[in-house]
Amino acid sequence: MRVKKQVERKYNVCNTGLTQSQVQTVSRVEKHNPLKSGVIAQKRAALKGESSGRMTEIKELTFDTVREDAIQYGLATDVTYQINAGKEASIFLAHWRGHHIILKAYRLWQSSHKMSKKKGYVAQGTSKRTHFILGMMEDLAVKEYDYLMNCFRAGVPVPTPIGRVGNYLTMRFIGDGTQPAPQLKDVHLENPEKVLDQILDDYLLMYSKAHYVHGDLSKYNILWWQERPWLIDVPQAVIVNKWSDMLKVEKLLIRDIKNVLAHFETYDIYRDPNHILEVFLTEYIPENLKNYRELASEGIELL
Repeated sequence: MRVKKQVERKYNVCNTGLTQSQVQTVSRVEKHNPLKSGVIAQKRAALKGESSGRMTEIKELTFDTVREDAIQYGLATDVTYQINAGKEASIFLAHWRGHHIILKAYRLWQSSHKMSKKKGYVAQGTSKRTHFILGMMEDLAVKEYDYLMNCFRAGVPVPTPIGRVGNYLTMRFIGDGTQPAPQLKDVHLENPEKVLDQILDDYLLMYSKAHYVHGDLSKYNILWWQERPWLIDVPQAVIVNKWSDMLKVEKLLIRDIKNVLAHFETYDIYRDPNHILEVFLTEYIPENLKNYRELASEGIELL
């Protein structure tokens, strides 16, 4: 098995046709303060009018509202059409001055993320409890933008994050023309063993350098473009740091590894997932958690 250390790589946004100055111009990133409403939330609040007693329903996103918001807040110069819809967000083909980009919009109600009417939601970085659905969706967009940026800086082949405002984020379009790159499941690989090695190397980089476990890595969340794999869909990723539950990290890692290996078994390629797990853990475990297995066997919870 070849899971190896890698020199950090930088996947330049300029490969999409954008110059560096254009990238800087398109990168509208709203500063996030969990104690304050973002510009999209302020826009929705303005619909309530001046009367504090007046209530206005926060409706689900439509194509027209997505396009209006994206253009108004500098995320895109146009939004063409919806490409796909996941459990929590809708994906649109957008443009920045003629260049294709991806616009991801976290939906408010038609989502796998549900807000408890009784408990509400506590934003990351604060103890403030809110029942404002848009605040929760904005937190998810912030988290995904940060995860993508940290992976990109570590050299992991992910869609380069470009901008974020409210519950919207933009990223590099992976594909040719207006045709998105295919998922790994839809591609017949000429050299599958080499591709498997590359995926494991990339995932090792994500884990050991960016310090994330993907949490849902499979043939569905890997794209094939320009003769290499690209890892996508990171919002459910788990940070691995000194506060982590390493037993949970192990479970997520081995599940991801097994999911990837299961696809390559269709090519009659077989690897030992437990050996691969040990390679990952040899590369990185937070210093204060080095002995987590011994402590767990003794029934001691390390905080």
